[in-house]
Amino acid sequence: AGATGARVTVWMPSPITERGRYMASVLRLLDLRASVRTVRVHPSKGATPYFAKVGDSRTAAQIGFGAWAADFPSLSGFLPPLLSCAAFVPNSSQNENQNLAQFCHPAIDAKMKRATALQAQDQPAATLLWQEVERDLLAQAPIVPVVNPRNADFVSKRVGNYQYHPQWGVLLSQLWVK
Repeated sequence: AGATGARVTVWMPSPITERGRYMASVLRLLDLRASVRTVRVHPSKGATPYFAKVGDSRTAAQIGFGAWAADFPSLSGFLPPLLSCAAFVPNSSQNENQNLAQFCHPAIDAKMKRATALQAQDQPAATLLWQEVERDLLAQAPIVPVVNPRNADFVSKRVGNYQYHPQWGVLLSQLWVK
């Protein structure tokens, strides 16, 4: 990217500073001068102080840790809350800014809105449009996913009616045991 030798600060909440050190070491392999800046968080407040700090565009945080889980298995619950223009609230220190990448691309935004609207009427067409949105976002690279969890469920032969939901995992209320 033409940034050889540039200074980069990796922001991390205090309980997971090891991840920050690892990220900085990877950036150093790319010939960047990376350091780690820690935001102390208190167990009773969770990561709220960290997200308030890195979410405030005045902080000018370059890279950090964030996590997101969609509330239902649809890209409309995942991509727009993280990467739409509306999700970016500049100069906000009140934890209002969900879009930590401060990413705003009006053409991609328009596609996300069309795909969301299309989901109710034409799911296959919406899926194709969401795939296009994903390709557009990957080309822009506002975020870099580093974790994609997978689950494995083990059941005995005595268990019946096993059902898996892509968001909630095994549906315990549907199982029966001989």
